[in-house]
Amino acid sequence: MEFDDNTIYLLDSYGLIYRCYYAFIRSPIVNSRGENVSAVFGFFKSIYNILKHYKPKYLVAALDSKTPTFRHEMYPQYKATRDKTPEDLFTQIDLIEKILDTLGIPSVRCDGYEADDIIATIAAESCRTGRQCRILSGDKDLMQLVCDSVQIMKPTKDSTGAGWEIIGKNGVEAEWGVPPEKLLDLLSLMGDSADNVPGCPGIGIKTGLKLLSEFGGIDGIYLNADSIKGSTGDKIRNGKESVMLSRKLITLCKTVPLDSRSLALFEEQNGCRFNYGGAAELLKNTGFPSVARQFSELAAETESGTSSPKPETDSTDKEPLEIPEIPEEKLMPISKNHGSYKAVTDISELEEFIQRAADSGWLIAYDSETDGLNSCEASILGFSLSYMSGTGIYVPTGEQESLFDSEKIPRKEAFTALERIFYDERFTVIFHNAKFDIKILSVNGFDMSRAVCRIKDTMIAAWLINPEMQGKSGYSLERLAETKLGLIGTEYDEIVEKGSDFSSVPLEKAAEYASEDADFTFSLWKILEKELEDRKLTALYTGLEMRLIPVLARMELAGIHLDSALLNEYKAELSESIRKTEREIYQLVGHEFNISSTKQLQDVLFTERGLKPSKKTKTGFSTDTSVLEELAAFDPVPQKILEYRELSKLQSTYVETLPEMTDKNGRIHTDFIQTGTATGRLSCRDPNLQNIPVRNDAGRRIRAAFTAEEGKVLISADYSQIELVVLAHLSGDRSMTEAFSRGTDIHRATASLIFGVPAEAVTAEMRRTAKTINFGVIYGMSAFRLARDLGISRTQAAEFIDSYFRTYSSIKEFMDRTIKNAETTGYVETLMGRRRKIMYINSRNKLEKSGAERIAVNTPVQGSAADIVKKAMIDTEDALRREGSPARLLLQVHDELILECPDDEESISAAVRIVRSSMESAVKLSVPLKVSIEYGKNWGEFH
Repeated sequence: MEFDDNTIYLLDSYGLIYRCYYAFIRSPIVNSRGENVSAVFGFFKSIYNILKHYKPKYLVAALDSKTPTFRHEMYPQYKATRDKTPEDLFTQIDLIEKILDTLGIPSVRCDGYEADDIIATIAAESCRTGRQCRILSGDKDLMQLVCDSVQIMKPTKDSTGAGWEIIGKNGVEAEWGVPPEKLLDLLSLMGDSADNVPGCPGIGIKTGLKLLSEFGGIDGIYLNADSIKGSTGDKIRNGKESVMLSRKLITLCKTVPLDSRSLALFEEQNGCRFNYGGAAELLKNTGFPSVARQFSELAAETESGTSSPKPETDSTDKEPLEIPEIPEEKLMPISKNHGSYKAVTDISELEEFIQRAADSGWLIAYDSETDGLNSCEASILGFSLSYMSGTGIYVPTGEQESLFDSEKIPRKEAFTALERIFYDERFTVIFHNAKFDIKILSVNGFDMSRAVCRIKDTMIAAWLINPEMQGKSGYSLERLAETKLGLIGTEYDEIVEKGSDFSSVPLEKAAEYASEDADFTFSLWKILEKELEDRKLTALYTGLEMRLIPVLARMELAGIHLDSALLNEYKAELSESIRKTEREIYQLVGHEFNISSTKQLQDVLFTERGLKPSKKTKTGFSTDTSVLEELAAFDPVPQKILEYRELSKLQSTYVETLPEMTDKNGRIHTDFIQTGTATGRLSCRDPNLQNIPVRNDAGRRIRAAFTAEEGKVLISADYSQIELVVLAHLSGDRSMTEAFSRGTDIHRATASLIFGVPAEAVTAEMRRTAKTINFGVIYGMSAFRLARDLGISRTQAAEFIDSYFRTYSSIKEFMDRTIKNAETTGYVETLMGRRRKIMYINSRNKLEKSGAERIAVNTPVQGSAADIVKKAMIDTEDALRREGSPARLLLQVHDELILECPDDEESISAAVRIVRSSMESAVKLSVPLKVSIEYGKNWGEFH
C-alpha cells in the first residue's frame, strides 16, 4: 500500500525527548544561564527533519499521562525501577509543549493512558478508515502495531533519510525474529527490565523465539507446558502467572477516549496548519538560533508555495502562550551577515589598512586560508584582517616574486607587511584557534619566533567562560558568531565544491568568506573580553592559556621520532597474543563466536553463562568495559574479553596506525587540545598518546617506539603524585602534608596510618590498598568500586574508606566544604581561578547529585594540577630559550614532560637542571613539588 499525502505521522514525544536529552548527557547544550537545553534543541532539530524530508500534512504528538495509568493500578511495580525524570528536564518538557502548540502540531494526552496507547488508538482508527500511518519511535512495544498500513520510523544515528529508518513488517521480523503479530508474545516471555515488566524469569530472546517457533504463541506454549522438558519447562511452568501479567502490561490499549480535537484529524481537511514562522520566532527568542533559522526556511518555502499551506493566525480557541522569561542578551535577532568586505591585491593598500588598524587602537583580527587542515604541512593561500566590526579584507598570496598574477600579492611582500603587526609589541592580534594560524605561518616561512605582539584567542576565551561545551563544533567560530553576535555566516561548503579546496574559489567569493571570519573574530573578542573580566578569568586567560599557545605550537611542529620498524616487529607478537586470547575465550565458552559482536557476546554472557546484567542499552544489556569489570569477579570470560579488547585496540589504534602518521623525517606531530576538557587538562589527538596504557608491558612496548633522533636523547620529567600534593595543599591536612614534606612514600605512609602498623611493617598488599584509596578519593571512589578493584568485600572496603577519612580528617572536611560551596555558588575554582559550573549539584535525583559532588571535589584538584603543569611548560620553555639550551619540549602526557636534547653530558646536565628548577618552582604550595627526571634513547625506558 502506498503511503500518500493523507498519511498520519504519530510522534512518540517523550521517547524523542529522552533520546535527545541523553544524547548530549556527557556534553550538554547549555544556554547563557548555564541551563541544560539539550532536549529542546535535539527535539526540534528532529521535528525539522521530519517536516523537511517527509512533508507530512498530518503530524500528531502523543504525550504520556500526568497521572498514574491503568497499568500502575494493575501492577504497582510497573516502571518502579526507572530513575526519576531529571530535574533539568521538567522545564524543557514544558517549553517543548509550548513550541509544539505554536508550531501547530496537536498534542494529545489522556489521563490514565500512556502515549503508546494514544498512538495505538489513532493507528487503529487510521486502519479502520483506510488511512496510512507512520509511528515515529524507537520503542519496541510499538512495533506490534506494524501492518500493511502502519510503519515504524525509528530514529538512527545516520544522517541519511533525515535520521529515521522506516520499518515495515519484514523489518520487524528481521530485527526480532518474529512478525509484528507475534512480537507481543515474545516480549511477554522476555519481560522488560526498563519498565520492570517481569516476563518469564530465565527466558531470554533465544529461548523465547525457539518456543514460539515450536508452539506458535503463549497460549500454545501453555497448552503444551507439561511436554516442555528440562529447566526451560520448569521456568515456563513456574512463570505462567508472571508471563500472563506481562502480556496484559505490554498489550496496547486501542480504545483511548480521544478528545474532539484529536478525532478531527480523521475528518476531511487540509491537514495541520503549521506555523513555521511563529515557531521560528519562539525558538530564536528562547536561545536556539540555528534551529530557528531552519524553521524560518520552511516558512519561506511555504510563502513561495513550495511547502505546506501558510497557517491561519486565528487562535481564539487557545490559551495565551506564556513565553518564559529570557535574559536580555538572548533576545538577539539572528540574521545573515552583511559585512563590508573586499579583496586587497595591492601591497600599498595592505600597508595602509594595517596603519589604520594602528591608528584605531592597535587591535586587529587575523585568520589564515589554506589548502588543507594539516597545520604542519598545508600551504597558505591568503589571510584576512579586520580592525572594526562589520569590515574586513582578504589578502590572497602566492609564492611568485613578481606580480605576474594580478590577483595575488607575492608571499614575501605580504609577510613583510605582516611583520608590522606581529613584530610590534603595541599590536594585539586576535585569532580564533591561534595555534593553527601560528603553525601555518611558521611552516610557510614566516618567522613567528620573533613575534612580540600580544595574542588573544576567541576560541580559548569562550572555553574558559563555559568549559562544558566540548565537542566537534562547541567552540567553532560559526556557532559562537550565531550565539554571541546573532549573525549567520557563509558556510565553507557553500563556496567550495566537494573534493576541491579554497584555491578553487573565485576571488570575490573568497574575499567575502575569509574577511567574514576575521570580522567575526574581532567582534567576538569585544564581547568575550568583558565576559572574562566579569568572571575574573582575565589573569588566567592572559597569564597562562595565551602564553601556552606558542609553546604548544612549537611542540607540535617539532614532533617526536617514531621507530616504525620496532612497531612492525611488535605487530607480529601482538597478533599472536590476540589469537591466543581468542582461543582461550573459545575454550572457556565451549564454542567459537564473533567476540566483536555485541549481540553474540550478550548471548554468551547473559544467556549461556547466566551472568546477571547490570546496565541496559537500547539494543539490549550492556557489555561495555565497566560492566565486564564487574562481571569479571564472577566469571573468567569477561576478564578475557577485556584482555582481548585491549590487545585489539592497541593493535588497531597504535601498532598499525602510528607508522602511517609519520612525516618524511619519521616524526609524528600530535595535536594538543586546550579546549578538550572542563578541568583544564590538555588532551591530544592524531594520535592520542594519553591513552597508551601506562602499567603494562604492551604500553611500554609502544612507548619504546618513540625514540630520540640520532645523536640525541629523550628526557622525561614527571611530577611525583601531583594531584595528591594539590589535595594536601587544598585540604591543609597535617598528616598528609607532613608525609610529603618528609619525602616519605605517601602510599606507605597512608597504609601505616590506616592499618595501624609501623611504616617498615607495611606489606606490598597494604601499600596497594592505600594507593588505590589515595587516588580513588580524588575521583569519589565508592566502597563498591574499591571492593571490585581490590577484590575484597564491600564491608571491608567501606571500613578502609572510613579509616582513611579518620586518618586524613581534613580531607573529608575539604570535600564537604567544597560541595557546600558549590551548592551555594553553583561552581568551583582551581588555585589559579579556573571556574567550572557544577550542573545538578542541587538536584533531588540522588544519582545526578552524587555525580555532581564527585565533579565538584575532583575539579579543584585535577584542575589545579593541570594549571601547574601548564605553568611548568611555559616556565621550562622560557628558561631553555633564555639560557640558550638546545633541548626542546616535544610532548606533555598527563603529568610528564618529554624533551629532546643533544646526547652530550653538558647539554643533558644543563637541561635537567633547568627543567627541575622550572617545574618544582612553577607555583609555591604548602607541600613541595617534586619532579622525577630520567633520560634515555626511547620513551619506554622511563619509569
